[in-house]
Amino acid sequence: MKIDLHTHTNYGSACAYMDPDDLVRRARTIGLDGICITEHDHVWDIRAIERLRDKHDFLVIGGVEVSTDCGHVLVFGLHQPVRDIYYLDDLKIAANEAGAVMIMAHPFRYEPELVADFSRAGNGTALIDSLCEREVFRLLDAMEIRNGRAGFRETDLAALVASRMNLKETGGSDAHAILEVGACFSVFAANIRNEQDLIAQIKRGSYCGVDPRWRDGIDST
Repeated sequence: MKIDLHTHTNYGSACAYMDPDDLVRRARTIGLDGICITEHDHVWDIRAIERLRDKHDFLVIGGVEVSTDCGHVLVFGLHQPVRDIYYLDDLKIAANEAGAVMIMAHPFRYEPELVADFSRAGNGTALIDSLCEREVFRLLDAMEIRNGRAGFRETDLAALVASRMNLKETGGSDAHAILEVGACFSVFAANIRNEQDLIAQIKRGSYCGVDPRWRDGIDST
């Protein structure tokens, strides 16, 4: 199944331009099998997600993108307000209590100098070693490697860190507007029917992230 794990709408993200209905219609049109709505620090009501799913007869799963002291984290399975959660350790406690999963979103987006250093050094072992010491990477269930707004070198760096940390790679468009939907997505080997299935498969690891723009296409995942 092809599911875009990272999207935003004008319902819960001030920086997004998409109506939720338009998002779902676009996802269906471009051949996705499901969509995850992950607003910035805003958790959708479960019933609202169910109404959207039933209205379009299409898989819609609610999540949230939490702004933490260690970066942005996609969380699935957490149904409580998150605006007062800032420290990653606190988010991990809440996720564990709820049986939720945590995926690091665009790990190095806000460190352009680091990406530039990586580009100049090539696949520098010392740099990768230092990044793998970051505690954040020990608290995750997966890492978003294929992101619709990430450049190739940023993606290369994230992929190397994920590989060293034995973290599975996900893909998501990070769409804020209609034409961005599905720019990247995740492919799951198993059938995903609901949030519980998604969480189970993320924990199981039978999926990969896909970026159709990538040099080597889907085989690069």
